[in-house]
Amino acid sequence: MESEETDFSLIPFHTYLWKITSRCNLNCSYCYVYNLADSRWQHQPAFMSERTARQTAFRMREHLESHKKEDASIIFHGGETLLGGLPHLQKMLAAISKAFAGSGINLTVGMQSNLLLFTPEIGDYMLDVGIPIGVSLDGPPEIHDIHRVDHAGRPTGARLESKLALLTSPRYRSIFSGFLCVINKDTDPLRITEYLLSYEPPGIDFLLPLDNHDRRPTGKEGDLLNTTPYGDWLIQSFDYWMDHPNTTKIRYFNSIIRMLCGAPTLVESLGLHPVDLVVVETNGDIEAVDSLKATFEGATRLGYNVFDNDFDTAAAHIGVRTRQMGAQSLCQKCRECAVVNICGGGYLPHRYSSDRGFDNPSVYSADIEKLIRHMHARVSNELSLMGMQERHE
Repeated sequence: MESEETDFSLIPFHTYLWKITSRCNLNCSYCYVYNLADSRWQHQPAFMSERTARQTAFRMREHLESHKKEDASIIFHGGETLLGGLPHLQKMLAAISKAFAGSGINLTVGMQSNLLLFTPEIGDYMLDVGIPIGVSLDGPPEIHDIHRVDHAGRPTGARLESKLALLTSPRYRSIFSGFLCVINKDTDPLRITEYLLSYEPPGIDFLLPLDNHDRRPTGKEGDLLNTTPYGDWLIQSFDYWMDHPNTTKIRYFNSIIRMLCGAPTLVESLGLHPVDLVVVETNGDIEAVDSLKATFEGATRLGYNVFDNDFDTAAAHIGVRTRQMGAQSLCQKCRECAVVNICGGGYLPHRYSSDRGFDNPSVYSADIEKLIRHMHARVSNELSLMGMQERHE
């Protein structure tokens, strides 16, 4: 992809996903980094160096100040973010603190982890610096272990539960930000949702498997594209969540509800709001959203690096701009769809096919539309009942 001028004004980045490690202690079968279409991780340094961290933070401050941005977010990602232990985390945070000293920019830092390397020492440090941690968890051990095993093929769910007991203890609960859960349509959505909610997480992110038109999701092969097993799964989960009072935000559901009410989405996989996220690899390469690695070799490559290029240059790249053009970047079928303002065409990796690139509806479009329509009907009914109750009080 080449950079080119468009009629759109440059949209500065807000969220910076730092790949502080490019290796992992797990071998998840669905992992888009290690087990799908892209193999470039093999040529990345295992860890982001202090030098790269300093330069990335410098480029961030340069970009944010030039656009008069008052806040931004960094997410530590991998690989497995805890693979380098406490010393590596300290080096990354020191580089960020030094670069942003005196800037006045409100910078939040968080991280995603499989949690197997979490220790009290790491927890105490994260408490001290105020870094929350999100945990990848697909359900109870027997379900989690279907895809999330180590490199020897051994299950990890029981080990993870012991680490969760530590993280959710009174001492560390304040740094627990929630779960990331990849949907398995062959599991019981009520059981999964109940299990995740039992930990009282602040939030849950349900993710559709990173499949596409070339590599169809399980249950949507061949002429089954318009079936809705994933939509049905999510509908059951949504109804359970609504019917059982809790304080947990499920971002996919909250985003749809927000957009039904005219507010912006909370997730990049829904809606037409411009994407303002950028990825920095362990060697300093500036890349497009990393889930595109599920589509084809080199799909995330922009050709820039923090040592040679600034973030304005990356933000002007057509590969970034196309994710900020709203409905104009979607295929004709999506532009004509009644729910496009909420669906947003679906997540970009889900639209891919080798013959048409990303000029397709999401492979999950039927599922998403069914969920949106169900949620619209239920939320409208709930609001109507609330209105009737208020009128009779």
